[in-house]
Amino acid sequence: MMIIGKKYGQLGNRLFLYAHLIAAAEEYGVKLMNPAFAEYAERFPRTRSDLWCHYPELEASAGSPRAGSPRTGSPSRWKRNLVSKTVEWSGRGIHYLGGETRGLKVIRLRTGEQCDMASDSFASQVLSQDVLLQGWLFRSEYLLNKHAEKVKSHLAIDFSLQDKIQSRLAKLREQADMIVGIHIRQGDYATYLGGKYYYPTSQYSQLMRQIADHYSPSRVAFLVCGNGEFSVEDFQGLNVSCEKRDVMDDLYSLAQVDLLVGPPSTFTGWASFYGSVPIYWLESQDDMINVGESLPDRSSQAA
Repeated sequence: MMIIGKKYGQLGNRLFLYAHLIAAAEEYGVKLMNPAFAEYAERFPRTRSDLWCHYPELEASAGSPRAGSPRTGSPSRWKRNLVSKTVEWSGRGIHYLGGETRGLKVIRLRTGEQCDMASDSFASQVLSQDVLLQGWLFRSEYLLNKHAEKVKSHLAIDFSLQDKIQSRLAKLREQADMIVGIHIRQGDYATYLGGKYYYPTSQYSQLMRQIADHYSPSRVAFLVCGNGEFSVEDFQGLNVSCEKRDVMDDLYSLAQVDLLVGPPSTFTGWASFYGSVPIYWLESQDDMINVGESLPDRSSQAA
């Protein structure tokens, strides 16, 4: 068994760590528990009623709702957080006492340290004992790609939200040949890395005009999401949907567009992975200004 023993970041970070470890659990045929998914577990059908967030999902009892439909009986947030904190502090204690006790080993990564979960050494550890994992960079792109469909199935959203998103995007597609998702990450990005990836709304508006020109005569519609202060009036002359939505609505809507554009973020990265959507990262002011030089052509989008 593998246990994710510490929280890292917000929704995008939690999803990527969970996803890589689901892929590893699938590869090695071991169980996974993720109590560190506490704040978000109730938003996903396959984890909503499970205090420990197991993978594979625990067998539903007779008459239980199927995955993808709303469920009742979700553990309270305080109980999830209590379990998560208990596991985290237990892992710390075991680590400082030598890292192993009664068949449970703690694998704890230092800041910036990465563990390759496709390696023989990692495989031998998880196949021989229970492990409690504390670290952000437990990763294997190989395993994630190999087991992508299993990962996506486990982290799918409610059918009702899927239908809502598909209905909204269908209306947008009636007015356009392609939809470009724009992630305006402001808020915390004003100070993150000294504001390196913070761009004002006016720059996003200019960027979107460049994108529309690049794909002309194809009609481009924009689905704008993010944590900044913006409204449709900021994007005059463009076909834009930017009403305020729930974070899950935003994330899984971005997963259904034709192209994603935004600053480096696990939030946008998850939408790209989940929906197999190409992404253009805004890593500098030059990327904001010269976006037309790097965008894929329309034929590749149609494909």
